[in-house]
Amino acid sequence: MSNVSVKFVVNTNSSNKVFIVGSIPQLGSWNPAKAIELKNEGNGVFSLSKMMATGQMVEFKILADKTWDKVEKGVYSEEVQNHIITPEKGLVVEINISRFN
Repeated sequence: MSNVSVKFVVNTNSSNKVFIVGSIPQLGSWNPAKAIELKNEGNGVFSLSKMMATGQMVEFKILADKTWDKVEKGVYSEEVQNHIITPEKGLVVEINISRFN
């Protein structure tokens, strides 16, 4: 398996910091204490590029802090399912978040 760079872009006005945690070691292996901070690009836009194995399914969530107490929520504060991607060359994952816990 080869590795490719995957870019994550998160749009939210609900936090000054954004983290990603997920199912693979590069994303903290579901341990929020190991969540990776995205770069604040300004105007509610956060981004991060990570190298990942092509073809390996990856699940992840977005956090406003390194704790499950600050996980992303839907428009009406409902739980949202894990995001699921399969890394491939040129993949850009854009996520809009209304609120966190």
